Amino acid sequence: MSAYFPVGLFFIVIGLVFLLVPLEQLKKAFPRMRSPITTKIGGAVFLACGVAMVILGIQH
Repeated sequence: MSAYFPVGLFFIVIGLVFLLVPLEQLKKAFPRMRSPITTKIGGAVFLACGVAMVILGIQH
């Protein structure tokens, strides 16, 4: 079994956290976060990468 699937699931979870949790709550854990737009873009990138990796994991 390849590592694509579990790493992809991890990226999906991290992406959903960055997309769904309000910035004020994230700033408690990550105090250097400044822009809500870049935080949401980063979450979307993590989510997209996670979905791609899960698809690759299923194919292998």
